[in-house]
Amino acid sequence: MEGSDVVTLAQVARHAGVATSTASYVLSGKRSISAATRRRVEESVRQLGYAPRSLPNVKLVALVLPDRADGGPGWLGAFLSAATALARQAGADLVICPSAESVRLRNPDAVIVVAPTTPPLDVTVPVVRVGGPADRSGHGAVDVDRAEAGVRCAEYLADLGHRTIAVVHGGSDAFLHSVRAVAERRGTTVRCHAWPVTPDDLFAGPAPVTAVVAADGHLVAPVLAHLGRRHLRVPWDISVVALCADETAEAQGPGVTSIGTSAAELGRAAMDLALAETPGTKALPPRLTVRSSTGPAWSGADVPVA
Repeated sequence: MEGSDVVTLAQVARHAGVATSTASYVLSGKRSISAATRRRVEESVRQLGYAPRSLPNVKLVALVLPDRADGGPGWLGAFLSAATALARQAGADLVICPSAESVRLRNPDAVIVVAPTTPPLDVTVPVVRVGGPADRSGHGAVDVDRAEAGVRCAEYLADLGHRTIAVVHGGSDAFLHSVRAVAERRGTTVRCHAWPVTPDDLFAGPAPVTAVVAADGHLVAPVLAHLGRRHLRVPWDISVVALCADETAEAQGPGVTSIGTSAAELGRAAMDLALAETPGTKALPPRLTVRSSTGPAWSGADVPVA
Protein backbone atom coordinates (compact mmCIF):
# COMPACT_ATOMS: atom_id res chain seq x y z
CA MET A 1 0.00 0.00 0.00
CA GLU A 2 1.07 3.56 -0.58
CA GLY A 3 2.29 5.30 2.59
CA SER A 4 -0.46 7.93 2.32
CA ASP A 5 -3.22 5.33 2.20
CA VAL A 6 -5.06 4.32 5.36
CA VAL A 7 -5.36 0.55 5.58
CA THR A 8 -8.73 -0.67 6.84
CA LEU A 9 -9.62 -3.87 8.63
CA ALA A 10 -11.84 -4.83 5.66
CA GLN A 11 -8.78 -4.63 3.37
CA VAL A 12 -6.82 -6.86 5.73
CA ALA A 13 -9.68 -9.37 5.73
CA ARG A 14 -9.91 -9.43 1.93
CA HIS A 15 -6.14 -9.84 1.63
CA ALA A 16 -6.24 -12.78 4.08
CA GLY A 17 -9.36 -14.29 2.49
CA VAL A 18 -11.47 -14.14 5.65
CA ALA A 19 -14.51 -12.25 6.92
CA THR A 20 -13.96 -8.86 8.53
CA SER A 21 -15.31 -10.20 11.82
CA THR A 22 -12.78 -13.06 11.72
CA ALA A 23 -9.91 -10.61 11.22
CA SER A 24 -11.27 -8.59 14.12
CA TYR A 25 -11.37 -11.66 16.38
CA VAL A 26 -7.78 -12.56 15.47
CA LEU A 27 -6.57 -9.13 16.53
CA SER A 28 -8.80 -8.75 19.58
CA GLY A 29 -8.45 -12.32 20.86
CA LYS A 30 -12.17 -12.41 21.70
CA ARG A 31 -12.76 -15.74 19.96
CA SER A 32 -10.77 -18.86 19.28
CA ILE A 33 -9.45 -18.85 15.71
CA SER A 34 -7.51 -21.65 14.00
CA ALA A 35 -3.74 -21.29 13.88
CA ALA A 36 -3.68 -21.27 10.06
CA THR A 37 -6.26 -18.49 9.83
CA ARG A 38 -4.50 -16.50 12.51
CA ARG A 39 -1.20 -16.72 10.60
CA ARG A 40 -2.86 -15.52 7.37
CA VAL A 41 -4.40 -12.52 9.07
CA GLU A 42 -1.20 -11.62 10.90
CA GLU A 43 0.78 -11.88 7.63
CA SER A 44 -1.75 -9.60 5.88
CA VAL A 45 -1.42 -7.10 8.72
CA ARG A 46 2.36 -7.12 8.27
CA GLN A 47 2.29 -6.84 4.47
CA LEU A 48 -0.33 -4.09 4.36
CA GLY A 49 1.03 -2.15 7.30
CA TYR A 50 -2.27 -2.20 9.16
CA ALA A 51 -2.21 -0.43 12.53
CA PRO A 52 -4.11 -2.51 15.14
CA ARG A 53 -4.77 0.63 17.16
CA SER A 54 -7.42 1.57 14.57
CA LEU A 55 -9.31 -1.67 15.22
CA PRO A 56 -13.03 -0.92 15.70
CA ASN A 57 -14.73 -2.24 18.81
CA VAL A 58 -16.63 -5.16 17.30
CA LYS A 59 -19.19 -6.36 19.80
CA LEU A 60 -20.39 -9.97 19.82
CA VAL A 61 -23.97 -10.52 21.02
CA ALA A 62 -25.18 -14.06 21.76
CA LEU A 63 -28.88 -14.81 21.25
CA VAL A 64 -30.55 -17.72 23.06
CA LEU A 65 -33.97 -18.72 21.74
CA PRO A 66 -36.57 -21.06 23.25
CA ASP A 67 -37.10 -24.51 21.74
CA ARG A 68 -40.27 -23.26 20.10
CA ALA A 69 -41.26 -19.65 19.51
CA ASP A 70 -44.93 -18.98 20.35
CA GLY A 71 -45.53 -17.21 17.07
CA GLY A 72 -43.79 -19.84 14.96
CA PRO A 73 -41.49 -19.03 12.01
CA GLY A 74 -43.16 -15.65 11.49
CA TRP A 75 -42.31 -14.43 14.97
CA LEU A 76 -38.78 -15.79 14.81
CA GLY A 77 -38.06 -14.34 11.38
CA ALA A 78 -39.29 -10.86 12.30
CA PHE A 79 -37.37 -10.84 15.59
CA LEU A 80 -34.10 -12.00 14.01
CA SER A 81 -34.39 -9.65 11.04
CA ALA A 82 -34.87 -6.60 13.26
CA ALA A 83 -32.15 -7.57 15.74
CA THR A 84 -29.67 -8.40 12.98
CA ALA A 85 -30.31 -5.14 11.11
CA LEU A 86 -29.61 -3.07 14.22
CA ALA A 87 -26.49 -5.11 15.01
CA ARG A 88 -25.21 -4.53 11.48
CA GLN A 89 -25.77 -0.78 11.77
CA ALA A 90 -23.79 -0.75 15.02
CA GLY A 91 -20.95 -2.86 13.59
CA ALA A 92 -21.74 -5.74 15.95
CA ASP A 93 -22.01 -9.46 15.32
CA LEU A 94 -24.97 -11.63 16.34
CA VAL A 95 -24.56 -15.35 16.99
CA ILE A 96 -27.36 -17.80 17.87
CA CYS A 97 -26.60 -20.21 20.70
CA PRO A 98 -28.52 -23.51 21.02
CA SER A 99 -28.79 -23.22 24.79
CA ALA A 100 -27.97 -20.95 27.72
CA GLU A 101 -25.21 -23.36 28.71
CA SER A 102 -23.41 -22.91 25.37
CA VAL A 103 -23.16 -19.13 25.69
CA ARG A 104 -19.89 -19.08 27.60
CA LEU A 105 -18.18 -21.04 24.79
CA ARG A 106 -18.81 -18.09 22.46
CA ASN A 107 -17.25 -15.54 24.84
CA PRO A 108 -19.79 -12.82 23.93
CA ASP A 109 -19.89 -9.21 25.05
CA ALA A 110 -23.63 -9.41 25.80
CA VAL A 111 -26.43 -11.99 25.81
CA ILE A 112 -30.08 -11.76 24.71
CA VAL A 113 -32.34 -14.48 26.13
CA VAL A 114 -35.90 -14.96 24.85
CA ALA A 115 -38.39 -16.31 27.41
CA PRO A 116 -39.22 -18.91 28.53
CA THR A 117 -35.52 -19.85 28.24
CA THR A 118 -33.69 -19.24 31.53
CA PRO A 119 -30.75 -16.80 31.36
CA PRO A 120 -27.30 -18.36 31.91
CA LEU A 121 -26.15 -18.15 35.50
CA ASP A 122 -22.40 -18.25 34.97
CA VAL A 123 -21.73 -15.30 32.64
CA THR A 124 -20.26 -11.97 33.72
CA VAL A 125 -21.39 -9.98 30.67
CA PRO A 126 -24.68 -8.03 30.46
CA VAL A 127 -27.82 -10.12 29.88
CA VAL A 128 -31.07 -8.85 28.35
CA ARG A 129 -34.29 -10.82 28.90
CA VAL A 130 -37.08 -10.67 26.32
CA GLY A 131 -40.47 -11.30 27.91
CA GLY A 132 -41.13 -13.62 30.82
CA PRO A 133 -41.76 -12.79 34.46
CA ALA A 134 -39.83 -9.98 36.11
CA ASP A 135 -36.96 -11.01 38.37
CA ARG A 136 -34.45 -9.41 40.68
CA SER A 137 -31.33 -10.61 38.90
CA GLY A 138 -30.37 -7.14 37.76
CA HIS A 139 -30.49 -8.21 34.10
CA GLY A 140 -31.70 -5.85 31.43
CA ALA A 141 -35.21 -6.59 30.19
CA VAL A 142 -37.54 -5.69 27.35
CA ASP A 143 -41.23 -6.48 27.16
CA VAL A 144 -44.55 -4.87 26.42
CA ASP A 145 -45.75 -2.58 29.22
CA ARG A 146 -47.74 -5.26 31.00
CA ALA A 147 -49.44 -2.89 33.43
CA GLU A 148 -50.77 -0.69 30.61
CA ALA A 149 -51.70 -3.81 28.65
CA GLY A 150 -53.86 -4.92 31.57
CA VAL A 151 -55.69 -1.59 31.52
CA ARG A 152 -56.35 -1.84 27.78
CA CYS A 153 -57.55 -5.43 28.09
CA ALA A 154 -60.02 -4.80 30.92
CA GLU A 155 -61.38 -1.62 29.32
CA TYR A 156 -61.88 -3.33 25.94
CA LEU A 157 -63.80 -6.29 27.37
CA ALA A 158 -65.89 -4.09 29.64
CA ASP A 159 -66.84 -1.92 26.64
CA LEU A 160 -68.05 -5.09 24.89
CA GLY A 161 -70.33 -5.85 27.83
CA HIS A 162 -68.36 -8.71 29.38
CA ARG A 163 -69.08 -8.87 33.11
CA THR A 164 -67.34 -12.13 34.04
CA ILE A 165 -63.97 -12.97 32.52
CA ALA A 166 -61.37 -15.64 33.22
CA VAL A 167 -57.64 -14.86 33.06
CA VAL A 168 -55.25 -17.76 32.53
CA HIS A 169 -51.73 -16.80 33.63
CA GLY A 170 -48.31 -18.17 34.49
CA GLY A 171 -47.87 -16.07 37.62
CA SER A 172 -49.22 -12.95 39.25
CA ASP A 173 -47.73 -9.79 37.74
CA ALA A 174 -48.47 -6.20 36.71
CA PHE A 175 -50.80 -7.33 33.90
CA LEU A 176 -52.96 -9.35 36.26
CA HIS A 177 -53.09 -6.58 38.86
CA SER A 178 -54.14 -4.00 36.25
CA VAL A 179 -56.85 -6.22 34.78
CA ARG A 180 -58.31 -6.77 38.25
CA ALA A 181 -58.19 -3.11 39.26
CA VAL A 182 -59.80 -1.77 36.09
CA ALA A 183 -62.38 -4.57 35.89
CA GLU A 184 -63.47 -3.88 39.45
CA ARG A 185 -64.06 -0.22 38.62
CA ARG A 186 -66.10 -1.24 35.57
CA GLY A 187 -68.23 -3.78 37.41
CA THR A 188 -66.56 -6.81 35.83
CA THR A 189 -65.65 -9.93 37.79
CA VAL A 190 -62.22 -11.44 37.11
CA ARG A 191 -61.46 -15.08 37.85
CA CYS A 192 -57.73 -15.80 37.84
CA HIS A 193 -56.43 -19.29 37.01
CA ALA A 194 -52.75 -20.25 37.20
CA TRP A 195 -51.73 -22.55 34.38
CA PRO A 196 -52.31 -25.50 34.04
CA VAL A 197 -56.07 -25.42 34.46
CA THR A 198 -58.87 -27.85 33.53
CA PRO A 199 -61.85 -26.77 31.43
CA ASP A 200 -64.17 -27.40 34.38
CA ASP A 201 -62.11 -25.14 36.66
CA LEU A 202 -62.04 -22.44 34.01
CA PHE A 203 -65.82 -22.16 33.96
CA ALA A 204 -66.64 -22.95 37.59
CA GLY A 205 -68.59 -20.27 39.42
CA PRO A 206 -72.08 -18.83 39.78
CA ALA A 207 -71.91 -16.43 36.81
CA PRO A 208 -71.13 -17.62 33.27
CA VAL A 209 -67.74 -16.65 31.85
CA THR A 210 -68.12 -14.80 28.54
CA ALA A 211 -64.44 -14.05 27.80
CA VAL A 212 -61.09 -15.70 28.45
CA VAL A 213 -57.77 -13.87 28.55
CA ALA A 214 -54.46 -15.67 27.89
CA ALA A 215 -51.85 -13.67 29.81
CA ASP A 216 -48.87 -14.92 27.76
CA GLY A 217 -48.23 -16.07 24.22
CA HIS A 218 -47.48 -19.68 25.12
CA LEU A 219 -50.95 -19.98 26.73
CA VAL A 220 -52.95 -19.00 23.63
CA ALA A 221 -52.98 -22.40 21.91
CA PRO A 222 -53.81 -24.38 25.11
CA VAL A 223 -56.67 -22.00 25.95
CA LEU A 224 -58.15 -22.38 22.47
CA ALA A 225 -57.78 -26.15 22.74
CA HIS A 226 -59.64 -26.11 26.08
CA LEU A 227 -62.50 -24.17 24.55
CA GLY A 228 -62.62 -26.54 21.59
CA ARG A 229 -62.93 -29.57 23.87
CA ARG A 230 -65.83 -27.84 25.59
CA HIS A 231 -67.43 -27.23 22.16
CA LEU A 232 -67.49 -23.46 22.66
CA ARG A 233 -67.42 -21.41 19.49
CA VAL A 234 -65.11 -18.39 19.30
CA PRO A 235 -66.33 -15.62 19.36
CA TRP A 236 -70.04 -16.53 19.33
CA ASP A 237 -70.03 -18.48 22.59
CA ILE A 238 -66.88 -17.05 24.15
CA SER A 239 -64.45 -14.23 23.37
CA VAL A 240 -60.67 -14.67 23.59
CA VAL A 241 -58.02 -11.99 24.13
CA ALA A 242 -54.28 -12.61 24.47
CA LEU A 243 -51.33 -10.65 25.79
CA CYS A 244 -48.85 -11.60 23.09
CA ALA A 245 -46.93 -10.50 20.02
CA ASP A 246 -48.84 -9.85 16.80
CA GLU A 247 -47.25 -12.84 15.09
CA THR A 248 -48.40 -15.19 17.85
CA ALA A 249 -51.98 -13.94 17.63
CA GLU A 250 -52.05 -14.17 13.85
CA ALA A 251 -50.72 -17.74 13.89
CA GLN A 252 -53.79 -18.97 15.77
CA GLY A 253 -57.03 -19.65 13.92
CA PRO A 254 -59.27 -17.72 13.62
CA GLY A 255 -56.87 -14.92 14.57
CA VAL A 256 -56.83 -13.79 18.18
CA THR A 257 -57.49 -10.27 19.40
CA SER A 258 -54.23 -9.26 21.03
CA ILE A 259 -52.72 -6.61 23.24
CA GLY A 260 -48.99 -6.44 22.75
CA THR A 261 -46.34 -5.49 20.27
CA SER A 262 -44.57 -6.99 17.26
CA ALA A 263 -41.60 -9.33 17.22
CA ALA A 264 -39.68 -6.74 15.19
CA GLU A 265 -40.15 -4.10 17.89
CA LEU A 266 -39.00 -6.56 20.53
CA GLY A 267 -35.96 -7.50 18.44
CA ARG A 268 -34.87 -3.90 17.93
CA ALA A 269 -35.39 -3.01 21.59
CA ALA A 270 -33.51 -6.08 22.81
CA MET A 271 -30.51 -5.42 20.57
CA ASP A 272 -30.51 -1.74 21.51
CA LEU A 273 -30.24 -2.69 25.20
CA ALA A 274 -27.59 -5.35 24.52
CA LEU A 275 -25.39 -2.80 22.73
CA ALA A 276 -25.67 -0.29 25.58
CA GLU A 277 -22.86 0.01 28.10
CA THR A 278 -25.27 -0.82 30.93
CA PRO A 279 -28.48 -2.52 29.74
CA GLY A 280 -31.57 -1.23 31.51
CA THR A 281 -35.26 -2.04 31.23
CA LYS A 282 -37.53 -1.01 28.39
CA ALA A 283 -41.34 -1.31 28.45
CA LEU A 284 -42.88 -1.02 24.98
CA PRO A 285 -46.31 0.63 24.64
CA PRO A 286 -49.03 -2.00 24.08
CA ARG A 287 -51.16 -1.98 20.95
CA LEU A 288 -54.70 -3.40 20.83
CA THR A 289 -55.37 -5.26 17.59
CA VAL A 290 -58.94 -6.51 17.21
CA ARG A 291 -59.27 -9.77 15.31
CA SER A 292 -62.10 -12.27 14.91
CA SER A 293 -61.84 -13.90 18.37
CA THR A 294 -63.81 -11.23 20.22
CA GLY A 295 -67.35 -9.89 20.13
CA PRO A 296 -70.09 -8.52 22.39
CA ALA A 297 -71.01 -10.56 25.46
CA TRP A 298 -74.08 -12.71 24.97
CA SER A 299 -77.09 -12.16 27.23
CA GLY A 300 -78.10 -14.52 30.03
CA ALA A 301 -80.81 -16.01 27.82
CA ASP A 302 -78.18 -17.01 25.30
CA VAL A 303 -75.85 -18.89 27.66
CA PRO A 304 -74.26 -21.67 25.58
CA VAL A 305 -74.59 -25.28 26.67
CA ALA A 306 -71.25 -27.13 26.68
